[in-house]
Amino acid sequence: MKEKILWAPWRIGYIAGKKEKGCLFCRVKREKKKDKEDYLLFRGKYCLVILNTFPYNNGHLMIAPYRHIKEPS
Repeated sequence: MKEKILWAPWRIGYIAGKKEKGCLFCRVKREKKKDKEDYLLFRGKYCLVILNTFPYNNGHLMIAPYRHIKEPS
C-alpha cells in the first residue's frame, strides 16, 4: 500500500526559505523582546508554548522545554 503524503502548500516559505542556525527554541528563550513576533504564547518555569509559524493545521502549538533533553519522560 502506498502512503499518502500530507502536503500543506503554505509551508513552501519554510521549505524554500533561509534556515536559522542553532536551536530555534533557545533563541526564542533568549530574545524576550520578540515574543509577539515569534508567536510566543506562554513562558513557564520549565518550558515555553509557541504557535507553529508554518503549521499543518490551525492552532498547532509547540511546547518546548528550556533545556535540551533526550526523552520527555
